[in-house]
Amino acid sequence: MYKAKRLCFRILVVVFFICQTDGNECGELQERFSQLEKEFSKLRQQVVDLEHNAEKERNRRYLLDGELDIENEVKKVIQDVQGIKQDMGSTYVRWGRTECSSNSSVVYKGYTGGKWYGDTGGPANYVCMPEDPQWAKYLDGFQDRGNRMYGTEYEDNYESTFNPFNVHRDDEDAPCVVCKSQRATTVMIPARTSCYNGWHLEYTGYLMTMSRAYQSSSEYICVDKDPEIIPHGSKSEDGNLLYIVEAACGSLPCLPYVDGRELACAVCSK
Repeated sequence: MYKAKRLCFRILVVVFFICQTDGNECGELQERFSQLEKEFSKLRQQVVDLEHNAEKERNRRYLLDGELDIENEVKKVIQDVQGIKQDMGSTYVRWGRTECSSNSSVVYKGYTGGKWYGDTGGPANYVCMPEDPQWAKYLDGFQDRGNRMYGTEYEDNYESTFNPFNVHRDDEDAPCVVCKSQRATTVMIPARTSCYNGWHLEYTGYLMTMSRAYQSSSEYICVDKDPEIIPHGSKSEDGNLLYIVEAACGSLPCLPYVDGRELACAVCSK
């Protein structure tokens, strides 16, 4: 733009000197100069417009780059959240089975374990013993009066002809599988075959525990309604045992509960 102004100034000087020597040429030159000046004004406006458009384009590209950065940041946040979700979740034991539901993945499979049914002391809970144990420091042979871990047998035919399962599992050994749900919370709900609103069913089964005929105590667990067995024989070895739990009226209101009715259970996640 500066060079164009200098050029116009030089032309104006030339026209001035010509006008001093030749009046006719001066008129023609003045007319040509006037036309050039108009064209120059147009060109100058075009340059201004081009500069304005270039500035707008630079601003637009800046905004687009900014939007692209924001979009990339959002994608990264979404990926981070998905990664956190994958790491989150909860675990539960599916008693009597070797596979998890479609909502969950297997952590490990194993054998249902616990103390001997006749022990009056020691822990009360059932545990899922893995198929591939590892050993630390040890000395073979029973050494002291500490607790012992036994396998667990179903007892579904004791003093009764009723069997809630599709086939009798009496004296068969019970497997188990530890499952990881993608959902943050899991809960076992006794006396239900379905979950409450907003919860997802992992599996359903029957409430089972140790018999009240023994002095040994144990917890209540939900054994799958279609239990599997550990395929190494059905000989009665006793050890830890599982019996169906029935409702008893009194402090437990009837209705809705029914005296002597076998209790179902459901494991739910959310």
